[in-house]
Amino acid sequence: MMMNRTLALVTAVSLAVVGCGDDTGTRADETRSQAAPAPPPEFWSAPADTPQQQADVAQATREIDVCALLPRETLGDLDLGDIRSVTVGLDSCRAVLGDAGAGEVGTLTWHTTLLPTLTPSRGISKQLGDVSVLLVPGRDNDPRACGATARFPVGAAFYLSIAVPDRDSCAVADSLLPGMIERWRQSPAQGTSPDTVDTVLLGADPCAVRAKLADTTDTDQRRLTQCLFGYRNETVTVGYEYRVPDQLRARGTEEKIGDRTVFRSTSLYDSSIPIYSAVVGPELPSGSTAFVPRIPVVEVTSATDDVARQVMSEVLTLFPR
Repeated sequence: MMMNRTLALVTAVSLAVVGCGDDTGTRADETRSQAAPAPPPEFWSAPADTPQQQADVAQATREIDVCALLPRETLGDLDLGDIRSVTVGLDSCRAVLGDAGAGEVGTLTWHTTLLPTLTPSRGISKQLGDVSVLLVPGRDNDPRACGATARFPVGAAFYLSIAVPDRDSCAVADSLLPGMIERWRQSPAQGTSPDTVDTVLLGADPCAVRAKLADTTDTDQRRLTQCLFGYRNETVTVGYEYRVPDQLRARGTEEKIGDRTVFRSTSLYDSSIPIYSAVVGPELPSGSTAFVPRIPVVEVTSATDDVARQVMSEVLTLFPR
């Protein structure tokens, strides 16, 4: 009953946000600030069975500040050396630890996701309360690397990858999971961590464009940074990501949709499938992303140019210049 009441609240606020999104004069960050309030901890403990419940879980997960799941204080307590860097992806965070001059460094990468029930083929499975956990050591059981998955009954999950020299990485991961699970239940809002970079895509719902299109249909696939739906007898994919700037021009041809610049390319697997990409915000600050600078990009894929261009034209109204 609590789950149903909580989901009803999340749904009501989500619908209000979608309504605001129809105003092309509303800035994307202002729309995002009207997101649903953080759900109570028990929200994550009950299965989400209906498409609307699953959509609400996806949006509640997008609102979590992934970097806040492992704050710098916790990273410092690992005794792996100085924190050399903490960098971000749209739904991920990466920390590099090691003293100056050290030959090897420790790397931790963690991201949010949506998962079905875990069905492990290897590794160690266990329960931490109602959260299903899977710890998988590196190739050939190399203790210096480990992947840890924690899945909540509601279907939201996070994955933690650790590679540390001269330590049992799975033991390190195992020690971090209880704190990460507890912080997740508190639903830290985007911006809680000082390392998180505010962009127009942070916490944004890639399915928001469906409110602007008539007669779209659901698919059985739920993702955080992509939305797959049926429209005009085609399957459309809308994706949000941070991308290397040079990739847009290197892989695509510049075109216009209205007064907005887009880049058209085709699928690597099927050259008949068009892909439209567009920059929707400024480059992230130097040093905030791993290896190279990145920019916020939206991407639309469909079977035909006509449908892809129409959907992209509506997506761009969600991110006015």
